[in-house]
Amino acid sequence: MINCELFERHVGAFVDGELDPHTQMEFDGHLEGCPECQERMAFEGVYREQVREAGDAIAPSSLHERVRLSLQNEQPPARAALALPLVLPFASAAAVALVVGGVYANQPVDEEAAFEDVVRLHNIQLPADITVNEETGMGGEFAPPVQQVSHWFRDKGVAFPVRPAEFAQRDVRLVGARLSNVRERRAAALYYELQDGQRLTVVVTDANVQDDDTEELQVGDHSVLFRDVHGHSVPLRREGNLSYAFTGDVDRETLLRLAATARVRP
Repeated sequence: MINCELFERHVGAFVDGELDPHTQMEFDGHLEGCPECQERMAFEGVYREQVREAGDAIAPSSLHERVRLSLQNEQPPARAALALPLVLPFASAAAVALVVGGVYANQPVDEEAAFEDVVRLHNIQLPADITVNEETGMGGEFAPPVQQVSHWFRDKGVAFPVRPAEFAQRDVRLVGARLSNVRERRAAALYYELQDGQRLTVVVTDANVQDDDTEELQVGDHSVLFRDVHGHSVPLRREGNLSYAFTGDVDRETLLRLAATARVRP
């Protein structure tokens, strides 16, 4: 069931026609009966039009200096940034996004909501931004799927290097990835397929989503964090300052095994 929160989070993909046909129809149905989301759509349309018209605008040097100082101090007020005029030149909008991003990076994350984001991302089945080609790879030359995905994320605004999880089992195959969010943080959604067609989604985020409700389980020789989210199992691995959250169409035991045996190259 599409709700307002889900519509707001994916309104860009909806406008761009990136949703699968079934999900697009669900979004259409929600939009017909929701005045608030109709207003969001109107804003999205006006904003995109203004950005296109102001695409050649150059931000003044004074703005660059204010952004630089704000990032150094790391204490810009989030509400003041969001209260700027609705229509911004493209360069100015990008600068404000940097400031707001700096604010969010220092804010605590609602752990339960973050886990829900991971499950929702898997269930909604948004299309991949990059589909892995196991034969040619980058620039017409062969590159392993993991390398293709890592390379694709380099200029996508993710604040950390994306290193996809790898599995010893040959029946788990990396097939694509998508730029996503966990709460206000940019994240990487990695899509895998098992040999029997079941799906596995691994979300990589620099948000610390571990809390008091997260269990620690021993799976063979490995320790795995775990949380149940509305009936969905979500194992969690910490790799340095990154969280790898696993969810999929498989049963809990399989997910725990995959999370425990996953390898992330340094």
